Amino acid sequence: MMRRFTATIGVALSFAATPLVAQQQQGSPIDDLLKRAGDAFNDLNYSRADSLARQVLAIGSRVSAGQRTRALMVMAAASFPEEASAQKRAVALQTLKQIVRTNLSLKLPPELTWAGLDSLVDEARRTTYGIEVSADSMQVIVGPTGTGRLMARTNRPGTLQLTIMPSTGGGPAAIVDSTPVGMSGEFTFTAMRGERPVFATGDYAVILTGVDSATKDTVTVRYTAVVDAPALTFMTVPAKMDSSKLLPERTGKFGAKSIVPGVLVGGAAFALASVLRAEGDIKTKVGADSKGVAVGGALALTTILAGFADKGRAIPANILANRTYGAAFQKSIVDSQAENRRRIAEYKTTIKFDLENR
Repeated sequence: MMRRFTATIGVALSFAATPLVAQQQQGSPIDDLLKRAGDAFNDLNYSRADSLARQVLAIGSRVSAGQRTRALMVMAAASFPEEASAQKRAVALQTLKQIVRTNLSLKLPPELTWAGLDSLVDEARRTTYGIEVSADSMQVIVGPTGTGRLMARTNRPGTLQLTIMPSTGGGPAAIVDSTPVGMSGEFTFTAMRGERPVFATGDYAVILTGVDSATKDTVTVRYTAVVDAPALTFMTVPAKMDSSKLLPERTGKFGAKSIVPGVLVGGAAFALASVLRAEGDIKTKVGADSKGVAVGGALALTTILAGFADKGRAIPANILANRTYGAAFQKSIVDSQAENRRRIAEYKTTIKFDLENR
C-alpha cells in the first residue's frame, strides 16, 4: 500500500512538472526508454517496465555499460517487487548475477529496491564469481622505471590475467601479465622496455580475465584506454672523427726531392776531386777520377737517404688545432650520450583509462 501511495504521489507530481520538463533538453532515445521503464515500474506496471528495459538491451553496442546496468536493475526490480504475487525470484536472481559478475559493489538505487531485493543482491554476490577493476583514470608514466597500475578484486580465489593491446590494426599486445591464485591483484607495468617505448599513440583495449580456481568459471571484462606516447628520437652519436678536417702537423717530407740535390752534391764532389791533385807518387800513379767517384757517390747516396729519412718540421699551430678538434669531438660524443639518456629518463607516456565495462 505504501508503494502504491508513493507511486500515486509521483504520478501527480509528474503531471504538475510537465511544463518544466517540456522545456528541458530531450535526452537520448536510450535514456528515454530507461526513464519510461522506471516510470512504468513506479506505476506498478512491472511487465511494461521489464519490456522497456529489454528493448534497451536489444539495441546492442550503442548501449553504454551504465545504461545496460540500469536496464538490468529495472528488470531485476520488476521481477521481484514487494507484491508477492508479482515476484519471479529465479528470474530476478539470474538478472542480478549478470550485474554482479562485473560489479561486485552493486547497490540498487532506492527507487528500485526494498529489503527483500537487497537480500537477493547479497545472495547473487555469494553465489556468483565476480570481478571488479579500479585504477586512476589518468596515469602519467615517466621513463623506464615509471609504472602504471591497475587493481582487481574477486569474491572467490582465482587467477587474473591482464592484456593491453591496440584496439584496431592488430599488432602484438603491449602488456600481458597475470597474478597467482588469490582474491585480489595489483598489476604494475612499465611503458618502456630498455630504451624504447612500449606504447604508440592511439586507442587500446584493456582486457581483464578472472578464472575461479574451484569451479573454473571465467569472467572477462573489457575496458578502453587512450594512450599518448610521442615518438622518442635520439641524437646521433658520432662514430669517428672526420679526418678531412685535421690539419697537417709537419711540413712535407723531402723524399724524392733529395735525388737531384744528391746528384748535384755527388757531381760537385767528383769535379772537385778531379781538380785537386795530391803531391808525390799519388799524383802521378792514381787517377784523379777514382777517388772522386767514391767520394761523390758516397755524398750523393748520403744526401738522398737523408732526404728520404726526413720527417718534416713540426707545425705547432696545426698540432694545437688538431688537439682542440679532437677534444671537441670527444665532448660531442659525451654530450650526445648524456642528452639521449636525459630523453629516455624524462620520456612520458600518458594513459587515460575508461573503466566503464564494455
